[in-house]
Amino acid sequence: MRVADLVISSIIEAGTKTLFSLSGNQIMSLYDGALDQDISIIHARHESAAVFMADGYARASQHTGVALCTAGPGFTNALGALFPLKSSESPVLLITGDSPLKLDGQGAFQELAQTTISAPLVKESWRLTNESHINSAIHEAMRLARSGRHGPVHIAIPEDILTAPAQNPLFPPIIDEPHDPINQADLKAIIQALDGAERPLILTGATLAANRNSAMVETIQSRHHIPVIAMTASRGLADPLLGDIQTILTEADHVVLLDKKPDFILGFGARHIIPANHIVVCAADSAVVTRSNQVFFGNMVWGCVADPMASITAIAQAELKQRPETWLNAVKTRLSNRPAMPDANTTRITAPLVMQHFREAIEAIDTIDLGAPPLIICDGGEFGQWAQSGLPPAPDMAKHIFTNGAGGGIGGSIPQAIGIAIANPGRHVVAFMGDGSAGFHIAEIETARRANLPITFIVGNDYRWGAEAEIQARDYGTARVHSCALDAETRYDKIAEGFGAKAYYVSEASKIRPALDSALNANETSLINIIIDGIPAPKFTTHQDAKHQDA
Repeated sequence: MRVADLVISSIIEAGTKTLFSLSGNQIMSLYDGALDQDISIIHARHESAAVFMADGYARASQHTGVALCTAGPGFTNALGALFPLKSSESPVLLITGDSPLKLDGQGAFQELAQTTISAPLVKESWRLTNESHINSAIHEAMRLARSGRHGPVHIAIPEDILTAPAQNPLFPPIIDEPHDPINQADLKAIIQALDGAERPLILTGATLAANRNSAMVETIQSRHHIPVIAMTASRGLADPLLGDIQTILTEADHVVLLDKKPDFILGFGARHIIPANHIVVCAADSAVVTRSNQVFFGNMVWGCVADPMASITAIAQAELKQRPETWLNAVKTRLSNRPAMPDANTTRITAPLVMQHFREAIEAIDTIDLGAPPLIICDGGEFGQWAQSGLPPAPDMAKHIFTNGAGGGIGGSIPQAIGIAIANPGRHVVAFMGDGSAGFHIAEIETARRANLPITFIVGNDYRWGAEAEIQARDYGTARVHSCALDAETRYDKIAEGFGAKAYYVSEASKIRPALDSALNANETSLINIIIDGIPAPKFTTHQDAKHQDA
């Protein structure tokens, strides 16, 4: 048995049976090793897309996503996805091939100090330099990705190590739960804070979002009647999915930050944004606790370091005082609030009109009992923000919705949708994106079609990079909007047809609903190219200066 064979079997032992990859010289032994084992390879058209696929898979499952790329340009191509993944706290293992260890320093083909480059973008980055402990290293990397605050991990494996004979481990790897229990004194302090509140609020980061951790969130809300809100979007307090979040924050009298940093998403914890006099901070690392103590000085009543998953589980299972549902229901109502919409009852196609038809379409799917609603991924940009604002209210749909995340990167939704679909066989997936976002990884529509995935890609096409054009107009004046235009010559529907997918071209309002009904009720890959009038993203904010609204 080669090391390559052991790497594949170790990934399977750790609970993942899908690799997202683009092939290359230094990793072909891993492809060969996968042939005889119970694992599949989704072969992407770009390494960054493979990493985004692993991201979608990880966020939509209880498993670590694994991306596999070759060395040199394969590795550097994959880097573009790592910053968004780290910001989204996505548990992904990136395995890259590497130049032969025996040729280090001699200018070998595609020799590169990979771990030095990737280190700032991941939780940990290792280069494996001997045949021993391979099994344990893979298990530890996959455990690390899902422990504490989730995030990507990178392992580089030299080509000659992969092809060397594997050394059987003396002891089988210990496959532990990655979550250390919370200290009982810390748990007691959190419970006391919650019990002492009339209007308690738990704020979390992406690791504990309802689309990854719905069971614990639903338990806390149904059993303890305490609202749990994940703040995960780059538009922060202006996140369309969070409705009137600013009023919620000002009304809460006790706030527990459960691994949520007081960063730009939270208005840096400014007093007028979070005026509560009792703030508890429980975070995966001490730096967040230290920073929070500085930000909330005088109001922070407790701070501790603990695994966020173990912490939210302990809170869900704890005995808290009984409280009425009044505050929880008030929060749900505010979360359901949305910015004022332009008139959607018009023959002009705008994003709000598209979303009105979409809501009606998925309600019809539920009515005829075709199962759960589709899983949804919204890219960034103006159309992506309108999509989020126009979806059914977040309290009902939160566990079914994914976004481009806190990093603000755009263009990942097509491959992310593929990963989400692989993680949820039989569920229809819908990806919303603007025409600017669509261009990043449009070739992956062929990957989705080749894998026979039921995904509908909806492109809101306003012939421009909408977010950037709006920034130019806002900051420099409408006369200085330039170089952000796209045009009608690019037909995304015809591109999708060329890749073998079903495609729809919609330029009249009357054709929106028929296209949606046809695509959503079919078990196939499809794209709907909808020509829209571009309008600025929705705003529902009074406190935050929208400096990050280009994300």
